[in-house]
Amino acid sequence: MTDRNKHIALGMFIIIFTLGYYAWIGLWKNSPDLSAMGGSFFSGAGNLIAVIWLTGAARKSSRERKSFWIFLSLGTFSYLAAETLWLYDEAVLGISPPSPGWTDVFFILQIVFYLAAFIYPFTRLERNYRALRLLFDVLIVMTVATTFSWHFLIDPLLSTGDADMLHLAVSLVYPVGDLALLLGAVSLYWGARQIFADKLVLLVVGGLVVHAAANSVYLYLVSHDAYTMGNLVDPLFTLSLLLIGGAGALEQRRLTAEAAPRVPENLIKRNRKTELVRVAFPYMNVIILFLFMVADSGRIDPLMIGCGISILLVIARQVFILLENRRLLQNLYEKTQELEISEQRYRSLFDYHPDAVYSLDLDGNFDSANGACAEILGYTGEELRGMSYTDFIDDPSSAGIWGEAKQRREGQSRRHEVTIRDRAGQLYEVSITSIPIWVGSRVVGLFGIGRDITENKRNEAKISRLAYHDPLTDLANRTSFDEALKQALTEADSEHKELAVVFIDLDRFKSVNDTLGHDVGDKLLVSVADRLRSCMRKGDRIARQGGDEFTLLFQDILGIDDVKNRARRILDELSLPHDIDGRKVPGTPSMGIARYPADDTTAVGLMKKADIALYQVKDGGKGHYRLFGDSASWVFDKLVLEQDLAEALSNDALSLHYEPQFNPDTQVLTGVEARIRWNRPGYGLLEPDRFMSAAAEIGLMPAIGEWMLHEACRQSRSWQDQGTPVKTTLNLSSPQLEQDNLPELLKHCLDESGADPELLELELPEASFLRNPQHLLPRLHALKRLGISLSVDGCGAPYAMISGLQDLPVDTLKVDPDLIRHIGSSRVAQAIVASVADIGRALQIRVAAEGVENEDQVSILRGFARFGMQGPLFGRAVPPDEPGSLPQPVPGL
Repeated sequence: MTDRNKHIALGMFIIIFTLGYYAWIGLWKNSPDLSAMGGSFFSGAGNLIAVIWLTGAARKSSRERKSFWIFLSLGTFSYLAAETLWLYDEAVLGISPPSPGWTDVFFILQIVFYLAAFIYPFTRLERNYRALRLLFDVLIVMTVATTFSWHFLIDPLLSTGDADMLHLAVSLVYPVGDLALLLGAVSLYWGARQIFADKLVLLVVGGLVVHAAANSVYLYLVSHDAYTMGNLVDPLFTLSLLLIGGAGALEQRRLTAEAAPRVPENLIKRNRKTELVRVAFPYMNVIILFLFMVADSGRIDPLMIGCGISILLVIARQVFILLENRRLLQNLYEKTQELEISEQRYRSLFDYHPDAVYSLDLDGNFDSANGACAEILGYTGEELRGMSYTDFIDDPSSAGIWGEAKQRREGQSRRHEVTIRDRAGQLYEVSITSIPIWVGSRVVGLFGIGRDITENKRNEAKISRLAYHDPLTDLANRTSFDEALKQALTEADSEHKELAVVFIDLDRFKSVNDTLGHDVGDKLLVSVADRLRSCMRKGDRIARQGGDEFTLLFQDILGIDDVKNRARRILDELSLPHDIDGRKVPGTPSMGIARYPADDTTAVGLMKKADIALYQVKDGGKGHYRLFGDSASWVFDKLVLEQDLAEALSNDALSLHYEPQFNPDTQVLTGVEARIRWNRPGYGLLEPDRFMSAAAEIGLMPAIGEWMLHEACRQSRSWQDQGTPVKTTLNLSSPQLEQDNLPELLKHCLDESGADPELLELELPEASFLRNPQHLLPRLHALKRLGISLSVDGCGAPYAMISGLQDLPVDTLKVDPDLIRHIGSSRVAQAIVASVADIGRALQIRVAAEGVENEDQVSILRGFARFGMQGPLFGRAVPPDEPGSLPQPVPGL
């Protein structure tokens, strides 16, 4: 239900209840007893409902509002008690309630409690000044009202002697009390809306207005001896209490819907005109009293005139002072509100901050601490007050604590981390931000904000360990080893010590993974790591580089023999089979070693040279160790070869020589085969077997192959221009054959040189493409579409691979030179060559023999087929510009 609907429902209940009361009186107006009985029921029920509403509001309200609702509840309860006593006297005892009597006591208590309720909000809003001013205003009004009542009511009665003073005083309390309550309620409406909503205050004011009106009518009826129970004025008393109680009902609903009372951000502007009327109201009473005194005396003399003017001047002066004070008080009120709001916001930031927040004095003692701070330290806020900050520091002598004290004195902000110990002795890592408290121009203390970073520190340690350790073997990883090696080199340089770096690779580890599974391989690595740990001295380091590679750092070595002895021990330890899940799994290592400073003085250099030594071990049969110094000359030669070869390619030091190909029947040239040569300074003309393996290792094969294509096409075009076209065969390497752009590259060479494609033949290595012919078939067909010829080199080695040739678009099969070399002495070689000849005939492609050295070989080959031949017998490979180097080809080739 919405707030608006709740308000309507409350109003409808009060109206229906009041109308029901009037309906009962009207229905039984001719039956006084029933009318009085029903009136007692409605009056008691209404009073009880009002008490319940007000008590509920008092129970749910915050500290600022609770007293207001308690006073209203007590006042309403006092009225209920008075009504109960009245009913008891009339209905049970059958007598008129005595006056003065207990009913008067409770009726007067109602007035007192209501006035206390109206005065209390001003003690909260504007300290005691506002409450005292309201109290004086009430006293002024009560004095004036009492004066008139005394003059018109009491004095005539006293002169007749028909009433005693107590009876007159009690009779005087009711009208005077009603006026005081009205003034208090109006003051509440004008001055306390910062605490109470308008609707609540209006209900209270409305209830008091109805009560005063009903009380006035009641006193009039009593004075004329016309009041009886069940009178039409009785429901008005109940209505007044329901209106006041309704304010409590609305307050309960507001508190239920609102989790906490809201602090107003802006002050409610007061109506200046109504405020002026409220301020002037007591003085108007004094003026009326003075004018009445003048009128009643019947004469005006100078004393009376002077007294009146003085009173008016005093009132005028007081009004101006009050207006000025009101302006000042309004400013003070606004500043106070701003200060209170600022303080509440600060307290909210302080008290409800999720981190530990505290303040220290200049001696480092706690002034205050929020709940989070108290919780982390294990004390209450009250217990912490006065305790020293250093009592909780795990290491009070640390530099951070002295910096904290210096910062307090100098008023500097700083941030640092510290370890604290709580009441139970548990340690926490805390990040503290300290801010000086400045008052005026001096530092009076320190604010601190501490964040518990214990879990963060633990996570950082875990991350650091993961960053610097191998999770499988729990050894250091490559990054950690590199840093340790650099640090060790720095110390060895300053202390003139020797050290050694060892590279270890497990032999046939891939076979273990492939055959026994990766889980067994992982357990083997862990076992190897454990054995390596047992071989290390104090200060040595072990790391897993990745896969099955490990690195060791030997520190404080005592010469080369010490290194060899330690390497031999590790080799013996790791060569023993490892017991993995009941299996004996081998883990034989290969080891390469580089020494500082003998082999290198840098971390990178030592690692590289240890790796080179390891490569030599792998290349030389595995399962042993080698020092870099033992293979330094070989490594040097290899490095120089690789460097010279790279320079040769860029300096055009490479060349193609051409080996003639003959038809043995006609003894005429049928073509040439291009052979690469390198004229290396200081070494002479080198053939491919002296440098092409090095070119493959350093990745120069694609570049050399492209250069050979360009050069062969250029030379072919040159021979065409000379009128001696020769078919040129060019060997392709396996890496070249794997290149996806080989057809495009060859087309570019042909287009650029203008060479005739029919005069170019590419010789393909059989072992390379026959492993996966389906993969290469599209590329071979693309080459054929350019118009060139294709031949297969090395046929017959091994023979089993020849069966796949039927699907390849080749033009020539070339017998492997090793078979030709043994054809005269080996029946097996003769049988294989004969089979190749048969395959050539079956596939209807040309066959050729490579490496023919003598006439006996020619004779045997002629017996098998019409082989094309080339080799030393027919001529060596010569440069294309050597005079008379090549016979004239047969016309039409």
